[in-house]
Amino acid sequence: MKKFRQGLAVGLVMAIGGLAAFVWVGSRDAPPPDEAEFRAERPEVAPEDNAYTYFLEATNLLVETTNLLLVSDFRMGQAPASDELREWVGKNAECLALVKRGTECALCLTPPVETIDTLTPYVNSWLHVGRVLDARARLARLDGRFAEAADDLAVGMRFGHLVQKDASSLITYLVGLALFSSSAEQALELARDPAIPPETLARLAAELETIGPFADGLAQGIKSEQRIACNIVNDLHAKQKQRALSAHLGFNAKWVAWLQYTAYSFQPNRTKRDISAVHRRVIANASRIYADMVMGSPDEGEMGRFSLLQPNVFGKYLFMILVPGFDKMLESKCRTEGLLAGAKLVVACNRFERDRGRFPETLQELVPEFLAEIPRDPYDGPPFRYSAEQGLVWAVGTNLSDEGGSTRMSNAYLEYDARRDRAKAEDYVFGIQPTAKTE
Repeated sequence: MKKFRQGLAVGLVMAIGGLAAFVWVGSRDAPPPDEAEFRAERPEVAPEDNAYTYFLEATNLLVETTNLLLVSDFRMGQAPASDELREWVGKNAECLALVKRGTECALCLTPPVETIDTLTPYVNSWLHVGRVLDARARLARLDGRFAEAADDLAVGMRFGHLVQKDASSLITYLVGLALFSSSAEQALELARDPAIPPETLARLAAELETIGPFADGLAQGIKSEQRIACNIVNDLHAKQKQRALSAHLGFNAKWVAWLQYTAYSFQPNRTKRDISAVHRRVIANASRIYADMVMGSPDEGEMGRFSLLQPNVFGKYLFMILVPGFDKMLESKCRTEGLLAGAKLVVACNRFERDRGRFPETLQELVPEFLAEIPRDPYDGPPFRYSAEQGLVWAVGTNLSDEGGSTRMSNAYLEYDARRDRAKAEDYVFGIQPTAKTE
């Protein structure tokens, strides 16, 4: 019995020693990550040469509308050009003049975003300004003022391009993509209008050549996200805010009381290294076609059943919170590149038709008079596909499979709408001719 007790005591001591060693090893943080590659590079620019100066002032003059549904329906072609809409657009003439002035600048440097508390209230207002621009452009087209419509759409596309090009955050980048995409969709409708003069088509073609690329802005936005994430980790580590984070996540208070002050539960350097690895991957993907991108695994950042027992548990939960679904961001970048390429081709095909009396039999006929080269598919890399018989140009989309210009969607009972559903279809398709009677 005595030997049994001695053996039990030795076993218990060894178990406690082993557990202590496990905790000690698990408490060792990683070396600090090299964050030099994520530093912001901001050129010096005078306020009068910074588009942000004019875009911000434009938001102060923006006249909001209480009838957002009317504006939305009109921009989508589902509502008439009412007097109420025309009056609202007219009231925003000064606002839009400032936006146009801003698009004459080469840079749009917004204030740097370094912490999660940094306010960016202007981005939502910029989306409203974009809606006014699109509405005025559509009004001009319906009235037969094609040159004015093209001018407004050029301003809208440059507006979005400047905002995304030097994005100070991912939110700013996505707003820039949205502004460009909205005006580009309107430009597609304008280019397909049978009444548009050849010189206006040439104006659109020249403007589209000034837009892009979209990879640099995404990389800038990701660098900002890295700095924000590191500042949050450093702040939590310095102020020992693990208790507040755990309470928010609903953990048992007793576990928190023991875990929150231990190096085993929160290792800031390891957390920052995990986050930077994802951000580094996204930056590398930004300049690639979709087929060559290295996407994250579906279970990246997931926590298992015994996650509370794992080292750096708080860091892993921070990782889940601070690293969103970047694969969707990459899809947005490819989708916008595809929209730019599709708009160039639609404009070029219609310019060809005005000049030759027919649409091209192959896209190569557009080179070099109407296009310097055929745009590449941002999803799989080859030149855009074209069917003269169908009157379509297309990219393969995220399924990386050429379905011959298919607009079928998984929800087949829905009626396909190019502007709303293009990215949901089997192929990423653009019609070169109007699909309905011109308004």
